[in-house]
Amino acid sequence: MELISRNIKKNGIVIVALLFVLMWGIAFANSNRTYSASDVLGDHADLNVENPFVDIESIDRGTEDIFTSIEIPEETQQALIEAIKNAKFKRGTDGLIDYDYRVNITLNTGYTMWVDSDKQLLSVIDMHEYYTIENDSDFFEILKNAAE
Repeated sequence: MELISRNIKKNGIVIVALLFVLMWGIAFANSNRTYSASDVLGDHADLNVENPFVDIESIDRGTEDIFTSIEIPEETQQALIEAIKNAKFKRGTDGLIDYDYRVNITLNTGYTMWVDSDKQLLSVIDMHEYYTIENDSDFFEILKNAAE
């Protein structure tokens, strides 16, 4: 009886250790995961739709009218959409974001995001998740040039 009890304890410790290693592995894999634009925008985002449109508003909390619309040419709109298409995103951990732009990309539906160009973070409105762009997609550079 004592031998059976010892084997059960030994197997229990091994199972708990394996579960701990498995959970750590899953957490590590998720922390290093990159996301595509479709993942970030939502399951139904069609990045290849005809006649996409981008609308940008700068944010200045020091003025009465917080949002100022920025007119951008169609070529710049297409460049921003291509930059988003080609971007690889990683979840950000910084919850203190000072948004300086609101960007609305209209594809098959509208996708609005808050953008902090200083920290190079963006957040799709209503998703409550922050993302950084991991590859050099030029999104923030194009956005900065369009706003000037």
